[in-house]
Formats: sequence, C-alpha cells, structure tokens
Amino acid sequence: MTDTTQGAATTLRPPVADRQWIDATNTEVEDPTLATGCRYVDLASKRAFIYQTGLPAGSHATMLAVFGALTKAGNIRNTLVNSKGDTNADVIDGVEQWFDELINNANWAADRVGGGIRVNPEALAKAIAVVKNELHDGAHQKYLDRVLNKDKVLDPGDKAGKKEILYSTFALRNKAVEAEYNRQLPQHAAAPDVSAL
Repeated sequence: MTDTTQGAATTLRPPVADRQWIDATNTEVEDPTLATGCRYVDLASKRAFIYQTGLPAGSHATMLAVFGALTKAGNIRNTLVNSKGDTNADVIDGVEQWFDELINNANWAADRVGGGIRVNPEALAKAIAVVKNELHDGAHQKYLDRVLNKDKVLDPGDKAGKKEILYSTFALRNKAVEAEYNRQLPQHAAAPDVSAL
C-alpha cells in the first residue's frame, strides 16, 4: 500500500530573476517559436543580460540555444550567490564574462565563476611579470592589483572597439603568459609523477 500522507507545505522562495524569450528586436515574446534570443534580468540589481543566438526564430536549434542560455545564466547566478555565499555578487557581470569567454575564446570551461573566470591571481600576476622580464622583488604587484581590482581593457577581438573584458582574461589570451601561468600554478598534492602516466 502506498503512503498518502502529506508533509508540511513548503513555502516558495521569491523569484530572483526574470527569464525572458525575446525576438530580434529584443522585445519579449510569449511564443518560444518567435524567439531569437533571451534576456536574463537579475531582480536584485535590475540589470539584464541579453543574448541573441543569430539563428532564425522557430528552429529547434534556436529554442535549445535560448533555453540553454537562460539555464546557464541561472546556474551562474546560483554559483555566485549560493555556492560562494556572495549575496552582493554582480550576477550580470559574471554571466557576461562567462558568455564572453565562450563566444570569443571558445572557452566552455570558463565555468566556476566568481564574478569572472576563476584564476589564481598571484600566479597570473607573476606569470605576466616573468613574460615581461620584470624579475625584481615585487615586480608582479602592479599586475596583481589589476587582476584583484578586476580592471577592464578594450577587447582587441571586438571589431567595433567598444567591448571591455577583464584584464585577467586579456592577459591569459597571450600564449606566453598562459604557458607561464600554468607553470606558476601550485601542483596538486595528488598529482601523479610523469613516470606514472
């Protein structure tokens, strides 16, 4: 026999975002087959992230892309606010940075956001200093300040010359900095010896 007793009613949490399906003019649509993109509005800050797929309305690929973008935006918000416990997190900034890395750098692994891509600031700053051949004590400090302050620079990949990206993202696009950064990272305690591979 099945137990049909009910527990106490759960209370619903208030919404944290408005997830909208939008057309090519960025106007919200009720019918998903008319959508070409989405708008994710963070209700706390009233700021929004808008994504246009570049695909035609009504196609399965468009609807899946919009659904996926809204889902990912919500996941980023949850990571920032819930997992990291940062109730003052700039959700939209985190969403924009993740999508920027995916779209402009094909970096799907730019996942574990914390207001941007997770980097080891100290290792990145030291890598920049080494690549620039600035080897004196404290040479990395000015770069560390830029990373920690989340300085932004113009994205050289933006043909309009208006989009800004994090300095850390900008620095890691340099292959020499990226290679040195990987050398600077602390080795995992359980990392296998090369002979074990």
